[in-house]
Amino acid sequence: MIGAPFFIVGLPRSGTNLVARMLNRHPQTSVALDPCMPVFRSIRDAVIRHHGDAALRRRYPPGLPFQDYYFDSLAPMLLDAVLGANPDMLVPAGEIERLRIDCCGRASLESPEMGRRMEALQGCTYGEVLASLFAILDDASPGKQWIGCKEVWIEDFIPLLARVLPQCRFISIERDPRAVVASLLAMAATDPSQAAHAPSYMRHWRKGIVLNRRHQTDPDLAGRLLLIRYESLVDDPKGSARALCGFLGLDDDPAMVALSEDGWTGNSSYRHVGGDVYAESRERWLTQLRAEIIAAIDYLCGPEMRLTPYEPAAPPHLDGRVIAYLLRANQETGSWRSDSGDFHADLAGEALRYALLEAGDLASESEFMLRRCFLFPEIHHAILHADGCRVSG
Repeated sequence: MIGAPFFIVGLPRSGTNLVARMLNRHPQTSVALDPCMPVFRSIRDAVIRHHGDAALRRRYPPGLPFQDYYFDSLAPMLLDAVLGANPDMLVPAGEIERLRIDCCGRASLESPEMGRRMEALQGCTYGEVLASLFAILDDASPGKQWIGCKEVWIEDFIPLLARVLPQCRFISIERDPRAVVASLLAMAATDPSQAAHAPSYMRHWRKGIVLNRRHQTDPDLAGRLLLIRYESLVDDPKGSARALCGFLGLDDDPAMVALSEDGWTGNSSYRHVGGDVYAESRERWLTQLRAEIIAAIDYLCGPEMRLTPYEPAAPPHLDGRVIAYLLRANQETGSWRSDSGDFHADLAGEALRYALLEAGDLASESEFMLRRCFLFPEIHHAILHADGCRVSG
């Protein structure tokens, strides 16, 4: 019997690894950790290559980091193209060999055995490549009811995966953006190679919030997407384990929360001692982050926070502290970034987001501007009417 596929998705440092480890403890599930990001980057590049717009191809050359889609005039076109990607796109000559090498290297970071198995990746179309991936994962864990794959950054590929894999389900993890950034900065302090551009993380956080809300209303994903908050998971691990089992139609298993029995010591950036589910890092950002970083995160993420239980520490406002921090962060690029690299243009875009919220409901002719600032007009509307309150600017 071939197991049914599922994905665990979310932003790095949001708890995806924790959920994967919990599900790996269930006797009817198996989860591979981050084996195939090169496949999704290749799909993104193929989508751009096959698109009829020459300007899009010039703007987004192959190999770019995953985009957050904010502000750039061509970004809505790219987002729509990725969401509507055709699984029958042909894999270019030589690309499958490159994907085998890259996926072997990627998967080997967590499992040398899985890295070796990635050498069997094959397919003439991207749909066939994704099917081949799950055949490899299934072969590594025969007899499981569910075969999972944990990959970060890929919420925009969920519609494609749902079309290619009709049985596939999706578990998306969300976490307070300040906790995500605090964990990111703590990790970078001990391993500089893991440093990233923090404002780009903030923009990807809000992109994930937007896409999750959109996916929740997609009839093709009805009953196939489970949204889990990290804070709820660590506050009530047994209840969250039951929710995961219910979503996958599995019997509850108390072993799911006994992670240290497999020798796992956790994935905390704070060198936490003990490998079971713990809540100590839930609000550690309150003492770990400087006030100006908190203010900057609240400013960049504040509108989308209104679609979640998270609340800004203070009314978001573009003051001198925020500008100074974002300017310093702009100079400390890290290993990658997804903003434009034009600090003033991006800052103007952030200010425009608040101006559009202050303007209230806008006519349909504003759709293009709303898409550049909120990805979709309905998100602007949802933020505007989330609680009946104005958003500071």
